[in-house]
Amino acid sequence: MENNSSTQGVADPRLLEESAEELYEHAPCGYISTLPNGTIVKVNQTFLTWMGYQREELLTGKRLQDLLPMGGKIFYETHYAPLLRMQGTVSEINLDLVRRDGHPLPVLVNTVQKRDANGKPLLNRTTLFNISDRKRYEQELVLARKKAEQAAKAKADFLSMISHEIRTPMNAIIGISSLLKDTPLSLEQQKYVRLLKSSSENLLNLLNDVLDFSKIEAGKVSLEERSFDIRELVFRVIYALNVKAEEKNLAVRMEIDEQVPAWVRGDPVKIGQVLTNLVSNAIKFTEKGGVTVALRVRELSAEAASIDFSVADTGIGIPRDRLAHIFEEFTQASYDIHVKYGGTGLGLTISQKLLELYGSKMSVQSVPGEGTTFSFNLRLKLGHEADAGTGPVEGTPDAQTLRGLKTLVAEDNAVNVFVLSQFLRKWGVDFEVVGNGQQALQKMGEADYDLVLMDLQMPELDGYEATRSIRNLPGERFRQLPVIALTASNKIGLDERLDSVGFTDFVGKPFRPETLFTKLALHGRRQLASPAAGPPPEGPAREQESLGSASAAPRFSLTELRMLAGGDPQALRQLSTIAISTHEEYKHLFKEVLESGNQEDFEFHYHKIKATTEMLQANALTAALHRARAVLARQDRDPARIQAAIHDIQWELDAIVSVLRDELRKV
Repeated sequence: MENNSSTQGVADPRLLEESAEELYEHAPCGYISTLPNGTIVKVNQTFLTWMGYQREELLTGKRLQDLLPMGGKIFYETHYAPLLRMQGTVSEINLDLVRRDGHPLPVLVNTVQKRDANGKPLLNRTTLFNISDRKRYEQELVLARKKAEQAAKAKADFLSMISHEIRTPMNAIIGISSLLKDTPLSLEQQKYVRLLKSSSENLLNLLNDVLDFSKIEAGKVSLEERSFDIRELVFRVIYALNVKAEEKNLAVRMEIDEQVPAWVRGDPVKIGQVLTNLVSNAIKFTEKGGVTVALRVRELSAEAASIDFSVADTGIGIPRDRLAHIFEEFTQASYDIHVKYGGTGLGLTISQKLLELYGSKMSVQSVPGEGTTFSFNLRLKLGHEADAGTGPVEGTPDAQTLRGLKTLVAEDNAVNVFVLSQFLRKWGVDFEVVGNGQQALQKMGEADYDLVLMDLQMPELDGYEATRSIRNLPGERFRQLPVIALTASNKIGLDERLDSVGFTDFVGKPFRPETLFTKLALHGRRQLASPAAGPPPEGPAREQESLGSASAAPRFSLTELRMLAGGDPQALRQLSTIAISTHEEYKHLFKEVLESGNQEDFEFHYHKIKATTEMLQANALTAALHRARAVLARQDRDPARIQAAIHDIQWELDAIVSVLRDELRKV
């Protein structure tokens, strides 16, 4: 029994030998053994099955390199064999073998060289893995990627085309509504024009959202870094949206930690876009209560500040089951919200993707019926006022700054020509119009122009080729001549193409009159009237400058006041009396809040007087209030700056009151 037991516990050596041989022959990988010159001396059945050969066909002098295509043979002789001789092993080499039927077989090769005691090569043992499935998968991935890129390009081209087709008629709508606003209108007509302008600008904003998202998806958005005043940025965002808040009787508050540095380095445009999206949404979805924009310092060092931003509202809130999806593109909290409030559902998606460029992420907390808070953190380097890039400041269009600027307009669309002509004529620009790039090129030899406005899409010769040809004309003046592109396109990569051709700048259609005016003044080397100009000079010239002179934009105007009175002397007398009383009161109110340093009170009075400043078109007073606001926002409130701000505001209020009293005497 013991012997039987012992015998059963030991395997028959012949069975072990047979099992090892069977494992070698039918392993999931191919095995071959070759002499140092590549001659095959042993091969397993798996390899034979893959290749379609009989064993005898390979063991009768066939070499491994004979199973390779021409390119593979060259690789074998120049890389594979020398590497094997040098280091004794070769790992993870991709080769294509040629099967007996002529079809390729992709394999992954690993070879170990056996050597004698003196280091002389004896045998190469090679393991091969069939990677046909992997290659097929890689090809499918490449094909899928190519299809995705083609689809992305098709989408970008489609958006570019739609952008152009929509922007071209919108250029006429927005431009003509701006022109119409400056003509004598009844109160009812003014209301219609405001609605027309507001609706067309809302449509443009929706289009811009879609195009911004497309650019971000294509990876064509990057961050710039420059110094900027972060308090001023928040002020501007709130100021721009406060009209909507006032219409709904909402309070918009700003809470900024005293530790927040005055100047930081970053991209103020992108950060402003995120804050604008959040504050705009908060106002849109809030019916009562208010909106609070808060900045808190999380960490502060000598080089950088980590700042927590939050925008909280007391609005409708977001259901818990929708919070996880709120940042997805084209997604809103519910269908009812889309019907009631409109929008594309892209604002939060764009904001989230812009924050990702900073390595940040937006979070949201919400209670339905109570409100929502969006928050994010940015780590920004500390900046300095001296480093701040001012950029072009938009000027108020007037009839003198651009007077005599000799301009060539190349534009084939009759409506666009009409809109441009109206503004250029109004600003005193000396201009000529041609209908295509070829005519523009001919004009270059006939007259000396200060500037060219060039549409991109024109018959015969488009704007790109026309500008390239202008740059190649003999003479330094053609290389220096400012050429501004007029484009309704927002195609990805447009900026790079414009730069490569030689455009100086571009104006998108539809354009804001202020933007076109500023670009013409900037590149036409005309001096813009500074919005931060000091108080008017003492003496008799004061009243004349208040009403506007031949050399500067009007400081204010009584046109709307007179229109509001509708030709009724009694109504004009009452309106003037109320305006005088109001402005006298504000002289004392602004003095008190500036001396006390109370920002909230300043904002309250600022927004109360805004309706009056807009009616009187009191540009200088508005500029003085802006400067005062900036002084209050500084950490170091210099008493001299405070007094200067008070003086500026009181001076402008006195100028308005003085002219209003003259108006009363005439009635």
